[in-house]
Amino acid sequence: MGGAYRRGALVVGAAFALSRLAAIRAGVRFDAGPLQAGFQVLELSELRDDLVRSLANLHAQPPLFNLFIGLVLRAPQGWEEPLLRVVYLAMGLALALAAYSILVRLGVAVPVAVAGTLVIALSPASILFENWAHYDYPVTLLLCLSVLALLRYEDGHRRRDVVVVLGLLGVLVLTRSTFQLIWYLAWAGVLLLHRRHADWKPIAVVAAVPLVAIVAVYANTLRVAGTFTSSTSLGASLAKITTFQLPEHERQAMVASGELSPLALVPPYSPVAAYAEVVPAAPVTGVPVLDDELKTFPDGAYWINFNNLKYAAVSNAYLDDALHTLRSRPDAYVQGLSTAFEIFFRPPSDFFTLEHNRKQIAGYNSFYNRVFQGVVASGEPVSGFPDVAQQYRQGPARTAWAWVALYAIAVLGGAAELWFGRRAPRFRPSQVVLGFLWSSVAYTMAVSNLVEVGENDRFRLYSDPLVVFLVAGLAVTWLQRRREATGRPAPP
Repeated sequence: MGGAYRRGALVVGAAFALSRLAAIRAGVRFDAGPLQAGFQVLELSELRDDLVRSLANLHAQPPLFNLFIGLVLRAPQGWEEPLLRVVYLAMGLALALAAYSILVRLGVAVPVAVAGTLVIALSPASILFENWAHYDYPVTLLLCLSVLALLRYEDGHRRRDVVVVLGLLGVLVLTRSTFQLIWYLAWAGVLLLHRRHADWKPIAVVAAVPLVAIVAVYANTLRVAGTFTSSTSLGASLAKITTFQLPEHERQAMVASGELSPLALVPPYSPVAAYAEVVPAAPVTGVPVLDDELKTFPDGAYWINFNNLKYAAVSNAYLDDALHTLRSRPDAYVQGLSTAFEIFFRPPSDFFTLEHNRKQIAGYNSFYNRVFQGVVASGEPVSGFPDVAQQYRQGPARTAWAWVALYAIAVLGGAAELWFGRRAPRFRPSQVVLGFLWSSVAYTMAVSNLVEVGENDRFRLYSDPLVVFLVAGLAVTWLQRRREATGRPAPP
């Protein structure tokens, strides 16, 4: 890549640095709160002092984010938070440069690639999630790096590149429960079929390494909690979008008639004590991360330990009720889906835990939402934890209509290109790259909204960059096909 590419990368890097300095000057500060209060993180003292046993008994989440936090906690006391801040800032720069490289490799002109990258890297969501110690930002980076690695592999089919592709996909599955074993197997299978007449045997060997690691984690969850999966929280999430879409008086009547269990009257993710009368007590194991009901903060405050073994049984019971609700009251699920997709198409910066930092850049956030998101409403979204259905909906004025259009172009246009373009002359980007982008957008959007309601806006952080890449790739492909049809030469 030539001088124009390097100059574009310098512009991206400089814009990133200036934007982060401006955010700091505006008052944005790194929020390490999720390490203590986050559902996804184990008790910090256990991660620090007994990392291996803690991870071996983790069933609520895949293990890699907790492994990462456990390693950070090995730093000298007082250095943990500054170290995390530096790591997340480096992730932000890596995400910006990866997005720029992806757009250029897709065939986008350097100035357009710079502009598209800045829409991603300078968004309020990128700034806010970069300052929130959670797995969402690392997952977004891993997805972008997977796209970049796949583009590199398609350029020369070098074995080292497919190692990176499959390794990143495996790391995603072991970091975020949205990405499951079936997703990894599907894309490993696609790459094997794609290269079935060439180097499929080395790919099969490479694919086996992450596969063994993923299956081992699933088997460990089966050992600990009796479920062959990477996370035991599916039932509680599905209950929110089905059973708990029913009014309380209807749930009471269904419990009285025996249609639903008494658990249908206890909101998901309640403290362990709330389930004492409806789910049998979990056996005492002697392992703190399985037995403790609360996580202890250094200052003496407490928070719920969702890795308590009882939550695995609770989630299974919620799942039974949710499946019954799906069969008997599908209208409740339709209502939940409607709400989930409404939340999904709000700006990711609306997510409730980002409120403090969001207020520091309120003017910029409002400007960005209006210009680049297509949001009609100005000002702040409704604050507070979305713990009841009435708080979930905020109406079409907070919908990011520009992104509704982009997602429609990406999903419908991508499907059309993959179907009708499969027998057309081959252009860059390849069908495999377009297929990965399209399937990842469709998969993330589906899984994020079919089984969860309440936090859907933050899930868009994963797929928004992929939508930009897919729309860019489709535009490049359609322009190439148009030039081919009219006999015009392609630009250098």
